[in-house]
Amino acid sequence: MLPEMTVSRRAFLGGLLPVAALAQPQSSSARLVERLRNRFSFQISVDVNTIDLGLTVAEAAVAGGVDIIEMGTPLLKTQGVANVVPAFRKRFPTALLLADMKTMDGGGGEARSVYGGGANVIDFLALAGVDTAKSICAVRDEFRRATPDIPRLVFSDIMIPHQGPANVAGEVAIRMIDAGVDAIGIHLQVDARRANPKLIEEDYLGEVARTVFEKIGRRVPMQVVGGLHAAQAKKLAKTGVRGFVISSNMGVADGTARYNLPPAEIQKLVANFIAEVSNPA
Repeated sequence: MLPEMTVSRRAFLGGLLPVAALAQPQSSSARLVERLRNRFSFQISVDVNTIDLGLTVAEAAVAGGVDIIEMGTPLLKTQGVANVVPAFRKRFPTALLLADMKTMDGGGGEARSVYGGGANVIDFLALAGVDTAKSICAVRDEFRRATPDIPRLVFSDIMIPHQGPANVAGEVAIRMIDAGVDAIGIHLQVDARRANPKLIEEDYLGEVARTVFEKIGRRVPMQVVGGLHAAQAKKLAKTGVRGFVISSNMGVADGTARYNLPPAEIQKLVANFIAEVSNPA
């Protein structure tokens, strides 16, 4: 259960909070959305293939200051939702847990598995369309009614470049919001950025994210993900973006995966990224 209390930015969602009663449990999800919209949040993308390595990476990132632990798609697919989500909830009893399902169909069933296992957030692909969005949101609402003291959110990832250009991504974001999702992700596809490094070099992700943020930033939280490095994220932070996902590069300006680094090094890289982006002036 995520407690409601006055805490620092680093702690307000993280896995180090003590359990406490919520003053108004019926609005815990709404208050969380408002916090994500207005305050910095940092998510670690745990895109590994084993639960043991995933827990190790997540622990190091939490120690470095992340607010959201993402159980990545490779981990969920390789090890299974029914194994991964309960294992992470057991290790991080008060953390905000997000399952990056990349759902394209059957959204209601996948949402039920994610929430039932103890996660707070399901992330699906906007490519799935409005019907899938509504199906997932309906299950979210069931869980909110059943356990109103536990936040349950739905994030929708807009995958670019194939859902670009920026004006198209903005239109997709509005459709997802109107369907009921709580937050939007602008996600530069890993295969695309590996195939065309200029997408990173020319800051295509930042360009699209800034345009979409102008359209929706006052309505819902927005995350940016896709090999971000600190300079890119800091530039976005200056425009008002507040949600950032740290990928396998751990905020370094290259495409090298660093999940196998010693935990202390991961913690340091994560902490450095957060410190730089949180002070964009």
